[in-house]
Amino acid sequence: MYLTQKNKIRNLSITEFKALKELCRLSKNMYNVGLYSVRQFYFSEGGYLRYESNYHYCKENENYRLLQTDIAQQILKVVDRSFKSFFNLIEKAKESVYRFEQIRMPRYLKKEGG
Repeated sequence: MYLTQKNKIRNLSITEFKALKELCRLSKNMYNVGLYSVRQFYFSEGGYLRYESNYHYCKENENYRLLQTDIAQQILKVVDRSFKSFFNLIEKAKESVYRFEQIRMPRYLKKEGG
């Protein structure tokens, strides 16, 4: 079961709302860019592209440049954690602690919204 918390941000001007929405879009795009490079490395090399290497692939992307550096790096670290979890689940499945059918590779965030 996942626990979530919804926060409503009120009393924003139209320009503040648009800026916040744009930052969220850039963050989502940065996550998808980082995930794409790790997935492509996994499919072509059969290995794991760590955060330190993935950073060099993604730092030239326009989403990275439009976000502040520390925010973009934290997003790439989230991608790194997602894939570490994926590989740990595979190890657990090899030890018969977890079932292979339940393991899914991290997925892209939706292009529009959510």
